[in-house]
Parts: sequence; structure tokens; C-alpha cells
Amino acid sequence: MQTAFDPLAPEQLRQWAERWRDELLSNVLPWWQRQIFDAEGRVLGGRSNDGRVLEAPRSAVLGTRLLWTFASAEQRLALPPRPQLDWAWAWVSQGLTDPEHGGVFWHVDAQGQPLAAHKQVYAQAFAIYALCAAHAARPDPERRALQQALEFFELLQAHAFDQADGGCWEGFTRDWLPLPGARLSDKEPPAPKTMNTMLHVLEALTELLRHHRVPAVEARLRELLVLFIERIWLPGPRCFGLFFSHDWRVLTPQVSWGHDIETAWLLVRAADVLGDATLLARSRDLAVQVADAVLARGVAPDGSVHGEGRFDGRITDDQRHWWCQAEAVVGFWDAWQISGDPRHANAAWRAWRYIDRHHVDRVGGDWFKTLDVQGRVVAAVPKAGLWECPYHHVRSGLEMIERLAPR
Repeated sequence: MQTAFDPLAPEQLRQWAERWRDELLSNVLPWWQRQIFDAEGRVLGGRSNDGRVLEAPRSAVLGTRLLWTFASAEQRLALPPRPQLDWAWAWVSQGLTDPEHGGVFWHVDAQGQPLAAHKQVYAQAFAIYALCAAHAARPDPERRALQQALEFFELLQAHAFDQADGGCWEGFTRDWLPLPGARLSDKEPPAPKTMNTMLHVLEALTELLRHHRVPAVEARLRELLVLFIERIWLPGPRCFGLFFSHDWRVLTPQVSWGHDIETAWLLVRAADVLGDATLLARSRDLAVQVADAVLARGVAPDGSVHGEGRFDGRITDDQRHWWCQAEAVVGFWDAWQISGDPRHANAAWRAWRYIDRHHVDRVGGDWFKTLDVQGRVVAAVPKAGLWECPYHHVRSGLEMIERLAPR
């Protein structure tokens, strides 16, 4: 493919879409189909970059995202049914789901026994998201996947939302009692509300509303969309806040440019599915603002997106994470589709060029997940693990294949 990029050149767009399709079908999906299940169809703890199986807890993050990946690829690429979707669905429904109190456990062992039995709201959101994808790929008369997604939503309705100030709490005990201090990892400060959790609840409710329009889902999605526009977006530092008090005081000066550009296009998607013209206009305007802010401060000279920084522009994580680059491709392209500004189209293209040159593993398959500032693989970060999964880059590919198609 040529390095000079013209977003209005149909042949270049066709070639780019074909390259994405080939990457998914020949490199990414085959790796995950072959490498992430044991002989009984259960999810493994992970694999290192050299292919070694890792003995690690089976996270809800990995399990639910596998289901989303196999279901979405089958449905959106019109692929023939494969057993990996069935294995992933069984793993989420039986290995991860709490049969007594509902919801998914945070971590389980190889047999699906809980190792961390608390209910992280983030994980419940991904379960809803994945089950909606399974419903779209394999609809059945009983609508089992969709019904399970609705059951998970009802648990969030009953426990997860702050009725006074809005938004979602972070986590609960196994039996859904408040769990102060719940957080996604030890790297995060304690915070009762986080942008990351609310983003993925919004994402999940977007898909649930797409398949099942009920007033309760619609109301919660609208609430979250308004919160992102009016509370979580910080006009001063031009970024989304990451960690909040219960009454929306921002707790840290941290910026995650990967989350910012991901949020930008997901807000537009949510408003579009919601069908609210006013919120759609506001989301589209904000998406362009976010793209400009990320382009100004979060993109390196080689087109890659930095990990994290601070409100004053200082970079605190200069590693290149696969998910940031994948979300940048979609987020910048979405901004181009809204604004027509060639800077946004070029930013999407340059992020892809960085991915193609550095993240794609043409020997071992799939992508290297984290690189240092020189583009060298960080060996300590596995190819598959608690957080390392196919969701971001498969979704980026599916989105771009569809968006690059002739109109």
C-alpha cells in the first residue's frame, strides 16, 4: 500500500479495507481460535509472546471479550459458525456467571471456581456487551443470550447506579453489597466512580438498546451520555477525567489519550442508537474536539498514541499499547467522517501504519500488545492475559472494514 494517503481516493480505501480484512481473517482470529482454549474448550489463563501457556486466573475481562470477538466477527464478516463461539458462550454463561447471586465473577480458576468473587461493574458491562453480540450472531427462539444480558442489566439497575448524583459505582461484594475501594487494578487510585467503568456501561447499554428497546435501558443510556458531555469531559484541560468522587470532583490530573479517542466515537454511536438528534449533534461536536485535543498532545511524531499523561501535557507513560493505537484508528476516522478535516483522516492512517509496522506479529500471529518508545516489544506484557485480548483490534478492524466500504 502507498504511504501517501488520500481519504477521498476510492482505490486506497478499498486496499485499506482489504488489508484489515486479511489481518483479521489470516492473522488475528486464527491465533485466538487456536491458542486461547484448552482441550475441553475452557479459556486458558494466557500466553506469552513466545507462545507459552501462562498459569494465571481466568479474568472476566478476557472471557467476555472473547465471546464478543468471536460473535462479532462471525456476524459482521458473515463467517461460517465455528465452535470457539460456543466455547466462549459456555465459558461466560457457566464458568464466569455466579449461579447463586447473578453477575460474573472477577476472576475464576480453570474449572470456573471463583478466585475473586466480587462483582466489578466493569465486568458486568462487558458481559452484557458480549451477550448482545452472541444474540446478533446466533439468534434463537428463546433469545437466551439476550435474556441473560437483560438479567445482568436488571442487576445493574438494582445496585450499580447512584440515584442521587448519577453514574455508576465501581464494585460490590459477591452478594451485591457495596464494596468501598473496589478498583480495576492496583495501578488505579481508589475512586467511587471512574470514567472507564462508565464508558463500558454506556457501550454495553448502546448494544442492549439496539436489540431490545425498553424505557429503562434508554433512560440509563441517556443519563450516561449527558454525564459524559457535561461532567466527565473537562473543557479546561480538554480531556475526559478518569477518577471522580461521588459528587463529580475530579480526583487526579491524569489523562488517558487512548480512552479519550475511544470515548469520542462511542459517544457518537450511543447517541445514534438512542435516536436523540440533540445529543447526537452534541456528541459529534465533542468527538471532533476530542480528536483535536488528542492529536495536539497525545500523538507522537511517528503517528502512534502515547499511553498516559497529565493535564499539563506531561507524558507519564510513553509505552505504545495496542489498544490505544486500535482505538485511534477508529476515533480519528470517525472525526474525519464528521468534520471532513484531512488532519483527522491522516491521523487514523498514521496510527494504522504504526500498527502495521510494529504491533502486527507476522511470525507468531496476532499483535504484540505493548512496545517501548523505540517500538521494541515489552516482553513482560503477554500476548493473551488478564487484560490482553482481541477486543480492541478486532473491533477496530470490523469498524474500519465497514466504514471504508463505498457509500
